[in-house]
Amino acid sequence: MKYLLLPVVLLAGCSTTSTVSEKTKKLCEDTLYKYTEIRDKGTTEQYVDLFTADAAFSVERLGIQLNGSKELADRFESARAKNKSVHLLTSSEVYMSDEGKLSATSNFILFMKDKVKADTTKVLSGRYIDKLVISQNKCKFENRDVVVDRIDTL
Repeated sequence: MKYLLLPVVLLAGCSTTSTVSEKTKKLCEDTLYKYTEIRDKGTTEQYVDLFTADAAFSVERLGIQLNGSKELADRFESARAKNKSVHLLTSSEVYMSDEGKLSATSNFILFMKDKVKADTTKVLSGRYIDKLVISQNKCKFENRDVVVDRIDTL
């Protein structure tokens, strides 16, 4: 009899994995796509509102490490003052990580044109790796790691 229970216990363990509800998935997908739109054409307030107050943002390849709303806002304003950008986002997936955290990955292409040296365009491509939280019926970035795979100049 005890040997008959073993498959039942194992199957029960497999069925307890966390999944993301459709509502949560939609909220977070909206945030992922809003990021690109707001980063290109939005306001500082809209940008900062996409993140938790103590969010971390890093781009290791470019030496960028930001923590909290103030640093995010300062970097957003500085980047927007220097560059005009167009983001493209593909292959977004919202899921629960092995640690039980709401997470997402996306691929991006970023076109940046220097406002002073308008004759060249930088093209960056890579991945966003995100930790997300639901706060007041909004999905927000708690941590965004930007992995830049390639940088080209046109």
